[in-house]
Amino acid sequence: MWSSLQYALLLCLAGANALPHIAERDIPADQLTQFKLLAQYAGAAYCYTNVHSTGKKVSCSVDGGSCPAVESSQTSITASFIAGGTRTTGYVTVDDTHKLIVVSIQGTSISTNPIDVLTNLDVERDKTSICGTANKNDGCSIHGGFNNAANDALGPVKAAVATAKAAHPDYKIATTGHSLGGAVAAILGALLRNSGNNVDIVRTPFHELENIQLSTNTPKYTFGQPHIGTVDINNYIQSQAPAKGNNYRVTHFNDIVPQLPPHFLGDWDHFYPEFWINLKSGNVGATNVKVVQGSLYSTAGNEGATTGRGIIADIIAGIPAHDDYFGEVSTC
Repeated sequence: MWSSLQYALLLCLAGANALPHIAERDIPADQLTQFKLLAQYAGAAYCYTNVHSTGKKVSCSVDGGSCPAVESSQTSITASFIAGGTRTTGYVTVDDTHKLIVVSIQGTSISTNPIDVLTNLDVERDKTSICGTANKNDGCSIHGGFNNAANDALGPVKAAVATAKAAHPDYKIATTGHSLGGAVAAILGALLRNSGNNVDIVRTPFHELENIQLSTNTPKYTFGQPHIGTVDINNYIQSQAPAKGNNYRVTHFNDIVPQLPPHFLGDWDHFYPEFWINLKSGNVGATNVKVVQGSLYSTAGNEGATTGRGIIADIIAGIPAHDDYFGEVSTC
């Protein structure tokens, strides 16, 4: 999550657009269940025990949190890590109930990792080789802090995924994260795909998942993810789908963080589709999650969910939505 200091850096910006009319469709109920499961895995990365343990079940209640769908699954944490100069934090778990290998990255947690503030504020973009020959516009430039965090985590994540995959060759890999964790998970997902890994979640109701037949696509899941770069990286991540899997970038109503850094501070943007929760608060149903097939520099979905009264009002209005993805994300 983002600090008040980071929001303050945007106070000099002015202007906002009213919520646009967009073409949209609902998601099926089984996909909603899938999102709730992966959102809870993302939230579980804020829990101390999960990111300081191996060989234990993923648990939130032990640290005062809540992730009932995860806790009811048969899981075992195979690796936890605090990696590199960015101290990127997360865990890798094997989920025998859903035949998954889940990589979950912790979002901003200033109380346990003050360096997260510097990671978020390192907005100077790095040119990278992630996009391969798709480096056509900006050298596959990525937010410097997020790029550093992903590279810090890549070593332990790749090793843990390789070990888990060797033991469970029929299991699929999912990367997930909230906020800063979502940005890092998105980049890690692209890197793991480049390494030949397949990641899959089947759209099946939760109570049937133990008997599913898994397909071979490669989705990744992010919740409240900020912009990670500009044209090349977003086009590249989109181009990986569907052959290497689908991308599930979930946003909530007027959450301010997915709108940061703003488009007009260097052409920052997102990959699509976006799965936009259009309900401000309350119990989210499948009809409240809209699939937004946007394009670069679009103001559809969350990007257009502004107050129309300027950036200060948008920040004040949008902070509460950031912590609410099918329930409170960080409860530990």
